[in-house]
Amino acid sequence: MASTWTLLIQGKTFAATTVMLGILNSGSNVERVRRVGMINYQTAAVTGVICALELRRYPATMTWTTPTSVSPVKHDTNNSALSSVTTGHAGTPGGSTPDVLRRFIWSSDEASASTATSDEWECLVPLNILWDAGYGDASVQALALRQNEGMVLYNNSGAAGIVDAWMEFTDEAS
Repeated sequence: MASTWTLLIQGKTFAATTVMLGILNSGSNVERVRRVGMINYQTAAVTGVICALELRRYPATMTWTTPTSVSPVKHDTNNSALSSVTTGHAGTPGGSTPDVLRRFIWSSDEASASTATSDEWECLVPLNILWDAGYGDASVQALALRQNEGMVLYNNSGAAGIVDAWMEFTDEAS
């Protein structure tokens, strides 16, 4: 069984044209992204802010200038340490032209228990999964990040609100 990891950023403030969360594989192992999600974590009043995001994969050569490191959590404490894998947020992604896997808008208004708008729906786990591949259907491949490939959750616009974002991935020899 492959070593499984969860990469989580908590309380990330939205900023336009920035990496909300990402992974860059510089090693020889293959990182297989299984799930990506976001949870609205805005608690103070913010009104009418819409963020336009993309889930991007850099398929040939990704560069990532000055990311802020975020340590992924092992699903099994006996997992070996990751080798040559950069995980984090912020910084500037570059390199090959990215493939856009998902493009979506996100309301960064605060959630309220008394209403049922998009702000509240974003807090429900089945509805905040942005990418879900490789679970439940053996014929669906997880997204493979080979050497020098990467994946980022990128905010194109919108600069208010707070979110938790996460990526679940496996580290495999091939």
